[in-house]
Amino acid sequence: MNDMKANCREAEEILRMFDRKIKKSLKNTNYQEQEDLEQEIKLKIIEKIFTVKFSDPPSFWCFFKLSNINKT
Repeated sequence: MNDMKANCREAEEILRMFDRKIKKSLKNTNYQEQEDLEQEIKLKIIEKIFTVKFSDPPSFWCFFKLSNINKT
């Protein structure tokens, strides 16, 4: 239960971080549709937060080796 609350708090923090960008982007949309679109964007962000498994990024040398393998 506490783990779920922590996840919800983290999701809220991420939404707060994106809030200014979302509001700025909504200015390109009709006024009547802005609120609905804002809710949809936030819903998609929340869905991705809880469905995508985040892992540590590769180290520089690991990334370098992978990029050289893909070149050949």
